[in-house]
Amino acid sequence: MPFLKPAARPWRATDFSYSRVAPESSDADLLHILRTTALVESRADQYGDYLRAVFAARGESWRDAIDQWNREEREHGRALRRLAEAAGGGFAFERVMDAYLDGVAYHPCDGRSVRGSVAGELVARCIVEALASTFYRALRDSSRDETGRSVLHTLALDEARHYGMFKAMLDAECAQRRLSLWQRLRVGLGRMLELGDEQIMVAAWLVDPAAAPRYRRRAVARRYQTALYPRYRLAHLNFAARLIGPVLFGRRSELLNRSFAVLLWLGLRLRTALNRAALAFTACTFAAAATASPQTEHIAARK
Repeated sequence: MPFLKPAARPWRATDFSYSRVAPESSDADLLHILRTTALVESRADQYGDYLRAVFAARGESWRDAIDQWNREEREHGRALRRLAEAAGGGFAFERVMDAYLDGVAYHPCDGRSVRGSVAGELVARCIVEALASTFYRALRDSSRDETGRSVLHTLALDEARHYGMFKAMLDAECAQRRLSLWQRLRVGLGRMLELGDEQIMVAAWLVDPAAAPRYRRRAVARRYQTALYPRYRLAHLNFAARLIGPVLFGRRSELLNRSFAVLLWLGLRLRTALNRAALAFTACTFAAAATASPQTEHIAARK
């Protein structure tokens, strides 16, 4: 049985009616998120090369699964690029993508997993795909454009299938090599904490026309997270927890899943509040500096 189940309705990036996208239907924050994600998804071939190297010893069925996954992820990048371009604002994708690839290196394809083992790599991949499916669901439910909703819904379904593929691989690997609860939690929670890493934040900085000339990861993360996190509802996080729970805890438990979903929801709300407070403080500081500057010049002139 193949690891990756076929899509119920196979699709290509060219299947959607991008000409129907109304530029005013995408708020500035959503457009910023779409552009960021278009860059991140468009380096799918690098992700595929890395995973093929890590899983090289596992045989042909694993390689075939990664090849198909790679092809589907490539379509994700194309669809998001078309959607972001249709939403307007002069998205110079090629130029920005070149800067992104030059500025952020991916993991070396030397056959070694940055997670320490094949099983650890699979835990991390399950987390990524579960969060990606949840992410697209949250964006879909906050989008007012029919084409955008259709694209995002399709991507959400794909990422759920991709989660199923990596989960099946993880189960096969764990049948041969036991993975402890501590190993699952260390890798899984660690991967969740990397959502503010350079892979995403540099992309978010490059596509923001209002960005500062110099890249400051913390400032970019505040801007990006403040745009994204309020879009998540508890129902979205319940979905994420149902996928992540068995990977983190090694078993299915509705109580654990619900508790984990509430923790995720509270964490996002707290992070959003802290980010907004920091952004407001920064804005006030700049405003105060701008107000004080003319006064300083006037005093200096009198002297």
